[in-house]
Amino acid sequence: MDLFNKIGAVLTTDLTKDFKFKKKPSNAPFEITFVDQLKKRRSVYQLGKKVHYSQAYIAELIQESVRSCPSAYNSQSTRIVVLFGESHQSFWDIVKEIQKRHVPSTIFEGVEIKIDQCADAFGTVLFYEDQNTIQQLQKKVPFSASDFPVWSEQTSGMAQFAIWTSLADSGLGASLQHYNPSVDRAVADYFGIASNWLMRAQLVFGSIEGQVAEKEETNDQDRFRVYI
Repeated sequence: MDLFNKIGAVLTTDLTKDFKFKKKPSNAPFEITFVDQLKKRRSVYQLGKKVHYSQAYIAELIQESVRSCPSAYNSQSTRIVVLFGESHQSFWDIVKEIQKRHVPSTIFEGVEIKIDQCADAFGTVLFYEDQNTIQQLQKKVPFSASDFPVWSEQTSGMAQFAIWTSLADSGLGASLQHYNPSVDRAVADYFGIASNWLMRAQLVFGSIEGQVAEKEETNDQDRFRVYI
């Protein structure tokens, strides 16, 4: 108990008022930090197809982003499907058809507008987690068997964040969607997705076609604690 008493109290001062990230010394007039790059990632819903990057470049950017992500036990369980052109449109056609069957007609009009916004974008990234990989690790490390599905979700989340940030850093807008699991079977059948791949999210991306709303931040004192 004495050790805990020596650690100190919670810092309750609002650090953001006075604290600024220190940039490394540089001869350049302006240097962008990693945190600056993270701040570019926002939810952008008005997306278009005015993208000057090639599909090959974006696909490689996405792959490199995922390769750079950590995963528990180096499981590398994340699987990615990138959709451009007709494949991108077909995916959102499938989503619309399934939503039309399951969503009450009284609210479908609003749902359809949102889906059409996604279809107007340049492309879509589908995030999957390989269940075979997770099950193999559960057998290999049985004392952590119940943890691997949780770690898999964390792995997928890091991949989603990494790709989203990489696209934002390239000047592209994106928004994360979750139409799974209702669309899983139809999408797997249409694109030939393995049954052991479990869809976790969809990231739609493209050119930024509208003003991006200011991000609402909660009170830092409700989110962070610093002990000294």
